[in-house]
Amino acid sequence: MTGKMDRKPPGRFNYKSKKGSKSDSGSHSLEWLRAMALRQWRHGDPVKDPVRNIHHAGDFLDKLLEEVGASGSIEEKQLHDAWAKVAGDFIAKNSKPESLKKGVLVLRVVQPALRFQLEQMKGKLLQNFKRELGEGVIKTIVLKV
Repeated sequence: MTGKMDRKPPGRFNYKSKKGSKSDSGSHSLEWLRAMALRQWRHGDPVKDPVRNIHHAGDFLDKLLEEVGASGSIEEKQLHDAWAKVAGDFIAKNSKPESLKKGVLVLRVVQPALRFQLEQMKGKLLQNFKRELGEGVIKTIVLKV
């Protein structure tokens, strides 16, 4: 009859010890047991190249911005300054550009009456934006209260 120490433990790991690592009583050395415990806890051998699947965000950022429609766009401050020039002081104080994606400018206004007034002025606003920012930067204006 064999004892528990003679059986191989179950699992996918190779439990063969190095020659000379067993003591005379048949038990494994403390170093070997520690290595096996860490190996089982980590679910396998250490990875040879731990940074092989790590990429930098800059590698993908330009493509992502292009898909979202934000590539080649203008800076937020430049857009706010252009809005102040195009709309005038009173309207610029009571409304603000919320987003600009794929040529669609979303403006947030404080009152429905101001929204109605800006709806009537869309053509003139688009002309002024073309003059201020250039052709094709803003194609449409959407107003939200």
